[in-house]
Amino acid sequence: MPTISAGAVGDLPTDRCVEIGDGLAVVVRVGRQVYAYRNECLHQASPLAGGLVREGVITCPLHFWRYEAGTGAKCGEPEVRLETYPVRIESGKVLVDLPAPPATVSWREMMLDHAREWDRGDG
Repeated sequence: MPTISAGAVGDLPTDRCVEIGDGLAVVVRVGRQVYAYRNECLHQASPLAGGLVREGVITCPLHFWRYEAGTGAKCGEPEVRLETYPVRIESGKVLVDLPAPPATVSWREMMLDHAREWDRGDG
């Protein structure tokens, strides 16, 4: 699991979601607490980057779904939650543990897999 630095705690804005890890995640600061989530709203998988944070609530910038910043729970539906990533603060720096990136599959490999599974209907 790679660890990404999100910078100094004091440099993170408290009013919006900040994209990190090549767009894989966002960090959110509420006071001196920092949380990290997958950069994907649960509604239509739109990015949360740039979403507003007000009074401890994250608002998706595209369709206005709302989540509790401290838990990732959807407002009004606490059983529905954003995917979270571990955050720690060391020497004033925010460090986020992100999942390993998925293995890259070439177009050739994808086409061969598709051809193996394709039913030609000649049997």
